[in-house]
Amino acid sequence: MTSLRPLSDLLDDAWSMLARGVDDPADDLHWPVLATVGQAGDGAPFADARTVVLRASDRDTGRVAVHSDADTGKIAQLRANPSVALVAYHRPRRIQLRLHGVADIHVGDAVAAAAWTALPGHSRALYAGPERFCVIRLRILQLDWLHIGPERPLRAAFTLGDGPPQGRWIDP
Repeated sequence: MTSLRPLSDLLDDAWSMLARGVDDPADDLHWPVLATVGQAGDGAPFADARTVVLRASDRDTGRVAVHSDADTGKIAQLRANPSVALVAYHRPRRIQLRLHGVADIHVGDAVAAAAWTALPGHSRALYAGPERFCVIRLRILQLDWLHIGPERPLRAAFTLGDGPPQGRWIDP
């Protein structure tokens, strides 16, 4: 990749990749890593990460969603500190997406109920019932797009939130 594409094209591409990751279990972006802030026994903060399944993406609201059991450690961590990062790497395209944001936890509310109803039976079997089913919606504040090609890596960062997204090229 020797020429720079317009930043708006990269943001469009990132959201398209996320949508494919939601829809296609064989797509690399279907299995991102969710990072949270944990707390050690001595009270010191530490980074914690795990693979999750990408369940929803919504460009209009700037959100993505994953599901969890409400009694897991990551939910306790998110209740204490809702700061998150979601990282996914698309190996064939050599593109990494990093999404930084804030998590909203939905258990026993309309958001969780709608997601539970939409789940196929084989996916529902993974959870301990609708009372422990949880939707984690991430409000994306920053999205980083990184192409790791044979030439110099290309990286762009986008700030999302109120108003139009602001993008810029940055030096990896």
